[in-house]
Amino acid sequence: MGKPRDVQESMFPDLVPARPQGWIMPSVFTGTNAELIAAVAPMYLTGSVLDVTYGNGDTAGGWWRRFTPNPFTFHDLDLDGVDFRCLPHPDRSFASVTYDPPYVHSGTEATTAGVADFRRRFGLAPFHGSAGPLPLILDGLHEVLRVADRFVLVKCMEFAQGSVVSPSHDGERISTFHDIPHEVTMLALQRGWVKHDQIVHHTGPGPGGHNIFEPIRARRHHSYLIVFTR
Repeated sequence: MGKPRDVQESMFPDLVPARPQGWIMPSVFTGTNAELIAAVAPMYLTGSVLDVTYGNGDTAGGWWRRFTPNPFTFHDLDLDGVDFRCLPHPDRSFASVTYDPPYVHSGTEATTAGVADFRRRFGLAPFHGSAGPLPLILDGLHEVLRVADRFVLVKCMEFAQGSVVSPSHDGERISTFHDIPHEVTMLALQRGWVKHDQIVHHTGPGPGGHNIFEPIRARRHHSYLIVFTR
């Protein structure tokens, strides 16, 4: 359970009960990833923690800059060669597991710095089809759910990528909308988990926009931290 709140004792408990007071984690959070993780830590990261997508977790902008679990285990394909789709741990071996699968870069491999490295690190082919990185994300989630015992924290967002022919746009090819939070939730439910919490992480102006001449959707200004429990 989370850390108990402070209590304001009543001078007349028979008439006015004692009341909890102090800060409660908001459902819409503005700040860095590190600040977000530190804010939810008292509720969801109090036991052994595994991070399967560590990346630059202990550097500026990383998840663990403000809070370090204890005990803490972490993996990253570039760090130790561990693929989050095949974790070297027994079932239910960590109290909490955190999972921040790759998002899609805006632009193309020829115009966006880092896209080629991004795809290499996650073993991804160019995203020309409608599926995008969804199979990779769900394969990883299968493993994360397997090794977690109490909580699974998944960072994800919707995005538009790839293209399909749209009858509502006079047969033009338009980008495909990928509802990753929904797909992640459905898989967790199918595996017998339940959605315990969902925090909207407001992240500023959002990706893309520099090459959109005719907007057809709202621009995404947020991601989600979804918490599942058994």
